Amino acid sequence: MLVVAITINGEPEGEYLVARRGGDFFVRPSDLVRWSVRISPAATIVIENEAFVPLTGIAGMTLQFDAAGQRLALIISAELFDASNVSALAARVRPTKSAFAVFLNYDLSVLYDHKAQAGAFLEAGISDGWGLLTSTAAVGQQTGSGRVTRLDSYFLRDDPETLVRLIVGDTVTDARDWSRQIRFGGVRLGTEFSLQPNLITFSTPAFTGRTAIPSNVELLVNNAQRFQTDVAAGPFSISQVPLVNGAGDVTLVIRDTLGVERRVTSSYYVSSRLLRPGLSAWSLEAGGERLGYGIRNFSYTNPFAAGSYRRGVTDWLTLESRAELSGDVQMIGGGADIVWPALGEFGIAGAVSRGEDGKGALYRIFFSRITPGWNLAVSYQRASRKFDQLGIYRDEERITGQLQASGGISLGHRGNLGIVYTDLEYADRNRTRLTSANYSIGITDRGYLSLFALRSTTRGSGTQTTAGAGFTIPFGSRGSGYVQADTRNVLAEMRKAPPVEGGWGYRLTAGAGESDRQQAELTWRGDPGEIRIEAARIEGSAGVRMLASGGLLFAGGRPYATRRVEDALGVIDVPGLADVRIYQENRLVARTDGRGRAIIPDLRAYEQNRIAIAPGDIPIDAHMPSDTLMIVPRYRGAVSARFAIERDHPATILLQAIDGTPVDAGTTVRTDTGETAFVGYGGEIFVREARRDMIIAFETRQGPCRVMLEGLPEDDVLPRIGPLRCGTPVSAP
Repeated sequence: MLVVAITINGEPEGEYLVARRGGDFFVRPSDLVRWSVRISPAATIVIENEAFVPLTGIAGMTLQFDAAGQRLALIISAELFDASNVSALAARVRPTKSAFAVFLNYDLSVLYDHKAQAGAFLEAGISDGWGLLTSTAAVGQQTGSGRVTRLDSYFLRDDPETLVRLIVGDTVTDARDWSRQIRFGGVRLGTEFSLQPNLITFSTPAFTGRTAIPSNVELLVNNAQRFQTDVAAGPFSISQVPLVNGAGDVTLVIRDTLGVERRVTSSYYVSSRLLRPGLSAWSLEAGGERLGYGIRNFSYTNPFAAGSYRRGVTDWLTLESRAELSGDVQMIGGGADIVWPALGEFGIAGAVSRGEDGKGALYRIFFSRITPGWNLAVSYQRASRKFDQLGIYRDEERITGQLQASGGISLGHRGNLGIVYTDLEYADRNRTRLTSANYSIGITDRGYLSLFALRSTTRGSGTQTTAGAGFTIPFGSRGSGYVQADTRNVLAEMRKAPPVEGGWGYRLTAGAGESDRQQAELTWRGDPGEIRIEAARIEGSAGVRMLASGGLLFAGGRPYATRRVEDALGVIDVPGLADVRIYQENRLVARTDGRGRAIIPDLRAYEQNRIAIAPGDIPIDAHMPSDTLMIVPRYRGAVSARFAIERDHPATILLQAIDGTPVDAGTTVRTDTGETAFVGYGGEIFVREARRDMIIAFETRQGPCRVMLEGLPEDDVLPRIGPLRCGTPVSAP
């Protein structure tokens, strides 16, 4: 029996117990498992009451034994190692505990153009861990008469674990490419993948490789890094890679610990239209169709029930279905999305219906291919004149034929070219055809040129054609200039956006031609909201308008005036410290108020938001375990995040032995607060946390000593205290 140092493919593994019989070596099976070596030994032998397996004679393994150095070198081929399976998918995140919040968003406008007009858009909401209750309204006022129009009112509750969202109130139905989406009042319950934004819902290939020694693997998608990890020796597989939709190339860059680099490139084609095998999405809706949205407050009719279901069957096939049932319309349909990597993605769908006018049918076919250099998409849909579904009330809304085609090509440094064609036929015999083409190219680093043309033909209205060119010049980090000329108008514009953290911005516009206009706009953005003043002269008519946008918020037990609350909000607390800079993803977004609080109204719901404070804004006598917090708010929810700021009370203390001599340098000192320090020259120690009545214990030549600090100076940030003689309590001067 030997204890030898083991190396595998040149990498040290440590010392292990090895048995030797003649020229053969034997190791314990548990050690093979520890080394991730996967072999099936011919036999197991028992040596000194312990099982061993032979290493000699295994294909793919060679041994070299250094008797003088007691080292055993194993050279093992990659095939004999266990495979490493790595997922590039980010871990699921759980929402941070929500705080109760009440908010009121507002957009106010006052216009004077020969007469005074005023209007407002208001949104009131309450959110907490139980969900969101909100309502919106538009308020119009002209020459003293006003009207309030309710828009949307609903209750929303999310379950990120099951990816299910419930909405009770005003909402919209689910929709497929071949079905309509309508507004309704009622209940909707179904799958919501946005509750886990990192989730990859479509099928992606796994990328494999092998290495003989531990290595670093970098994964590049179209030459852009997407993932990096370390792998053990042997085969490895990387799955759930966030790929770009369409066709592309993936390159595995494998670098071992010896600095040797290998590259393996493979191609892929994925489509976000598909669901990965076994994943499903569904939606159930019931209520009444809403009519006159934005005009009428409560206009619901035609009670209905509807449902959709999609499921990934294989890596290349996803099936879908939808059914709608009301007193006037019954419709059912289904479809399939297919990926054929060599060609692209295909879609086919069909539906039948029964309505007041009789029975009808619809079919749709689709093809698309997306590559880094070009893209092409074509779809054709045909419906009988009697095909019916929710939301169709007049023949001019009923599309009987639809052809759409689009294509684009990247010309590298020569620019990009795109073409779109749409042909729509309606049940009332109207037909509209639209064709557009655009070309764009960067002009060095100082500008961007675009050429465009649009042609529209409508039965009964003739043909209209527009062509033109535009040139954009960026300046600074927030400003740009733009000039456009077409067959109808000439337009010039210069703008500068206000900083995200607050400040001033402007926009100047001048146009001539069919639309003669001059406009100037000044914007101020601050923590309480945004104010914009516009002055314009259009077609000889002049006017002035003022707009104010922002929000009123009650959260964390306090009211705030803030910017509009959008996706989610954070109440950031830096206890007692004013004017501390707050960063969101390394971007300055706010400063704390006099109480040490700041509001961030535009956090990303269900994603990790990195919030940090500037360490330089923290006083020298303060200590914080971390200057960064990660928070995950719910949709339209509030999160209270508190930075743990601890005030330090540092002090330099002079210690003396019982005979009055300085304590020897290097002596260890311990305080009853748990702090340890070492005595420097002249008996000095530095403690971070000096406290009243703190006990300081240390050893001297005369024996153990204890001193007690009875007081601290109040005005000195870094006081010098002492001398404190062993056994004598001393109050600081």
